[in-house]
Amino acid sequence: MQVFTVLLIYYHVYSTDMVSEIWFENYAQCEKVLRSEALEIIYKTSRDVHISCERSNVISSTPRPQLRPKELDNEKL
Repeated sequence: MQVFTVLLIYYHVYSTDMVSEIWFENYAQCEKVLRSEALEIIYKTSRDVHISCERSNVISSTPRPQLRPKELDNEKL
């Protein structure tokens, strides 16, 4: 089961603390961005920025039922 995950970006602008959110369908997608250099392009001074991935409680995908195999259709219970 997968849950939505948010990439939280905490930063400071003048005398105000700010937070930005980017939502992903799962933790792996969020972590991929977290570990990439994409955010370094946006925020040139990384020491002024705190970034983390946080899992939500909202399900983004669940296992789907599978069709019964054809060889089992002919068997009698």
